[in-house]
Amino acid sequence: MHPELRAAFEREMRLAREHVQSGRLEEAFSKLERAHVLGQGYVGAHTSTHYWMLRVGIRRRDLREIIGQLLRIPTGALGSALGLVPRGNTGGADVSVLARLPIPDDLKRILDLDS
Repeated sequence: MHPELRAAFEREMRLAREHVQSGRLEEAFSKLERAHVLGQGYVGAHTSTHYWMLRVGIRRRDLREIIGQLLRIPTGALGSALGLVPRGNTGGADVSVLARLPIPDDLKRILDLDS
């Protein structure tokens, strides 16, 4: 992982964890979606975002998100390992696992460094 990509991923994850700890679950999930876009090409990073999305789903008591993340943790890890991830996908249960989504410009610039 390119150093700038790793730094951006870790920054989004740190902010997400801080938001979870302070009970700001909407903000946390938004940061996790950004981290997912950045990290989905790497097994550890990808799996970590889904694990934290699961934690948010549990805190929200959101059954759809819980089930979605329980399915995405193993399939996401496998997809990353095989290089089969749809770029831009934000990783939440409200998005198809196969959907390619537009990448925000600030994240696209960082992802392009890793190409």
